[in-house]
Amino acid sequence: MRLTLEDLANNPALLTAQLVTGAGAPFTARVLQATDVEALGRYFDGLGPSVRGVYGPHPLNADHAVVLCAELDYNHLLPFLALDGATIIGYFLVQIGVREGDRRRYIDHGHPLVDDQCCMLAPCVADAWQERGLGSALFPHVAESLRRLGRQRLVLWGGVRGDNPRAQHFYRKFGFQHVGSFRVRDLDNLDMVLNL
Repeated sequence: MRLTLEDLANNPALLTAQLVTGAGAPFTARVLQATDVEALGRYFDGLGPSVRGVYGPHPLNADHAVVLCAELDYNHLLPFLALDGATIIGYFLVQIGVREGDRRRYIDHGHPLVDDQCCMLAPCVADAWQERGLGSALFPHVAESLRRLGRQRLVLWGGVRGDNPRAQHFYRKFGFQHVGSFRVRDLDNLDMVLNL
C-alpha cells in the first residue's frame, strides 16, 4: 500500500513490523517517536568506539537524542528503530532528499540524484547485536517502507569508509552498487547507491 509522509506523520505505526533476526531473535521495527528520547539517549551513550568511529551524520549521545526527538519531522528525517522490548538495539537514520555535498559528488560520478526520488541512509547497530543478523533483518523493512513512500533510490549518507569491508559487504549483499570514490582526511570512501 502506497503511503505519503503526511500519512506517516498522522500515524507512525503504519511502518511498524514484528521481525526476526537470522539467528531467530524477535524484535520490533518502527520509526522514532518523540517519546523515545530516554531510550534513544541510552542507546547512543551505550555505543562503543567501533560504531562511533564509522558513524558520521550526527553525534551519538543523549544530548543529541533530545534534539532529534524534539525536532522530529518525518518530511526530512525517518529514523527507524529496532527494539528488543523497550530497549533500542538498532538505529537506521534515513534523510528524505539529498545533502548538497553528497549531491555534488554523485554529479561528479555521473549519477545525478533527484530530491523527490532519493533518500540517504546511515545505519548503526548496538555493539551487543553486531554479527547477529539484526541489520540484515531490519534493512528489507526499511527499503520496503521507502518504496511505499515513493522513493526510488537510496544512497549512503556520506558514503562508506574504504577500511570498513564488513559494511561494504552488507551493502553489496542488498544490491548497492559502487558508483565512485572520494577521500576525507586521508581516508578512502565509497559512494554506493541502491535502486529501490
